[in-house]
Amino acid sequence: MNANRRFNSIARRIHRSWQWKRLWQILWLNLLALLTCLAAYLYVQETAVTGAFAGWRLPRALLMDETLTGGAALLRSLTYQFTWQAERHLVPLAGFIDLAIKFGGPLLGVELVSWLLGFFGSAKGARRLLQPLDRMAQTAQRLTDEASARRAAEREQTWRGVDEAKFHSLEHAIEQIDIGDRLSTGDKDLQGLEDAINDLLSRMHAAYRQQAQFVSDASHELRTPIAVIQGYVKMLDRWGKDDEKVLEESIAAIKTETEHMKTLVEQLLFLARGDSGRQQLNPKPMDLAALIQELLGEYRMIDEAHEWRQGALAPAAVRADPALIKQAARVLIDNAVRYTPAGGSIRLSAGVEGSRAWLEVQDGGIGIDGADVPRIFDRFFRADPARARQSGGTGLGLSIARWIVERHEGHFEVVSRPELGTRIRVYLPARADGEQFDN
Repeated sequence: MNANRRFNSIARRIHRSWQWKRLWQILWLNLLALLTCLAAYLYVQETAVTGAFAGWRLPRALLMDETLTGGAALLRSLTYQFTWQAERHLVPLAGFIDLAIKFGGPLLGVELVSWLLGFFGSAKGARRLLQPLDRMAQTAQRLTDEASARRAAEREQTWRGVDEAKFHSLEHAIEQIDIGDRLSTGDKDLQGLEDAINDLLSRMHAAYRQQAQFVSDASHELRTPIAVIQGYVKMLDRWGKDDEKVLEESIAAIKTETEHMKTLVEQLLFLARGDSGRQQLNPKPMDLAALIQELLGEYRMIDEAHEWRQGALAPAAVRADPALIKQAARVLIDNAVRYTPAGGSIRLSAGVEGSRAWLEVQDGGIGIDGADVPRIFDRFFRADPARARQSGGTGLGLSIARWIVERHEGHFEVVSRPELGTRIRVYLPARADGEQFDN
């Protein structure tokens, strides 16, 4: 086996080992979330009968109809039984299983898509990061093939003279690496190579932690609407058949939470495509001032509760993806609407400053605390979680806006004061129509 093949083998082993361990962690997180929801569901059922948690000594059992055939039928026949004051109470688990399949399916789909994108995308990235090592391997192979005694003596003084035993030692050390470990063979000739691989592992581990945190946050965000829907389903089951008011309230709440979940899943998929490099740009010549005028007309029609003002408007030519820039602007405007009381004013502006074009959204809302401003573009961050939840925010809008703006080589400027309002300005490179955009 030549040096080039050995290094390709190293890259494949690092990538496959990392991704399969990541898949197992995702599956365990989902199983833990499912068991947590099931425990909460059974706890609610018991307390509804006993009035308070009866302790761990309460007789309990999990029953299954063994007369049925088929895995799905047996699973749906599961019944939870507990005894309270000499009376047995049965809780069918079919409803909980149906809810878990219905609402857990989208989450599992997002996680599997994210894993698949990472599995194929990160392989390409691993090969790109290991290209310097591949070139070093080719150089070492070329030096090994030379028959000159003088060149052979020089190879013995450098790492390029690494023999087969050292390569096998390196491969064995890589096979033993676990998440968070560092590569070490104890061979001084391989020290430079070990440092390069350890640096690569550190970057891959940081990316893995970020992705694991993203999956964990997404799971948490999806559990909240599922729990709300589950609560209203129980209320419908108990009183909705006879109480029209309960029926209407439950249906409205379920619709709201379903729309919230749909928005969240769409935003998660957008960020997943962006992280994997699959979100493409279609740059065209456009004017930010024309976009601001278009958005002002739209929001004046759909939102009469706020005063919409036109600020300074000057032609601001850029070369960008019109749909994505409009999406980023809508995120900023929707945030201004969400946190500005009825009757408050929202001002939209656009112009050019030197070599930069800009668009601006300024509101008279509740403002942002100074300590929170650097974090508002982080995924799932909310300066006021309770208030953001009531207003329907997901904590992903500004993250999407940041991805769009940075992809267009732009940046944000945020000025905010509590109880006075917030001004967010987006800067993009001002471009002539004939200039090319690097996609």
